[in-house]
Amino acid sequence: MSRLPPIEKFSLAVRKNIRDEWENKKPDYEQRLSDVLGEPWKIDIDLRQVCAYAQDGYAADSPGWMISAYIDGVLYQLDRFIEKHGVEGKSELNSIASARTITMDLDQDKKFTSCGCEISPAGQLVILFREGCLGTNIDYACSLENLEAALNEAPTTASTGDQSMSFVARAAVRTDWDSEEQTIDLKNILKKDIAVLPQFEQAFDKLSAAKDAPESWQQNLGLFLRMYFEGLVRYLENQKFGEDDMLYEAFNESVDKATVAFRIVDKGQLKHSTYNECVIEDGTLILQTIPEYFGTNIDQAAENLMDLL
Repeated sequence: MSRLPPIEKFSLAVRKNIRDEWENKKPDYEQRLSDVLGEPWKIDIDLRQVCAYAQDGYAADSPGWMISAYIDGVLYQLDRFIEKHGVEGKSELNSIASARTITMDLDQDKKFTSCGCEISPAGQLVILFREGCLGTNIDYACSLENLEAALNEAPTTASTGDQSMSFVARAAVRTDWDSEEQTIDLKNILKKDIAVLPQFEQAFDKLSAAKDAPESWQQNLGLFLRMYFEGLVRYLENQKFGEDDMLYEAFNESVDKATVAFRIVDKGQLKHSTYNECVIEDGTLILQTIPEYFGTNIDQAAENLMDLL
């Protein structure tokens, strides 16, 4: 789709609206963005190009109000984003959107029904509007869902470096995984320090490549990994490993690397179950499943452990 040419000249009434309702307020908006995100941010919106797509009414008559409303919507959604993802999420946003600039453009790929956002190759946070929808659903352009997706799909730049997992997967691990809790529980049961290796990157790579992985696996990566290890703890507790020296000594003798890990394997590599199982390899206990059944029957992953000892 070829772009419409930018507007050559606005009417006097429109120029006044742009001056009073946008240009005079822009420094304050930039300061508010910088305060929220903890780094200096700028706004660089080409109103002549954007307003080439304005139809009759609000977008055409009051573009200054309209742009201010878009930025108000961004600020509102950023508060929601930071409330969910915290300081680390804010830091990632500043890193991925490395230009620390908000701009605005036509949704040429028709990704969104009315509006949305993306991270440009130059690291700008871009508000996108669908042709014919300029000024529509303004508050939702950078909604939590849209912003997370934009960060997830952002092109890698020199400033972001080589990220082995997507933003959503990293956020899920930050939110739902607690390695200290897993380590303490296993130590209390098995009477020695046990290392826990969730291997998030290995799971991410296998699930990313799988066509039959569950739809929301990235959002659940931290939660499901935690539940697999919690399932192991419950199995050990139910079998009284912490109370029977024969049992915990047998475990420690067989798992002599004192390490419990998780991994995703290919279909056909499970030996004891359709959904998941555990194996002992080189002194390490490994909980494993296949992409299709990641998160299914989690509590059963350690059920064949007694047979291995």
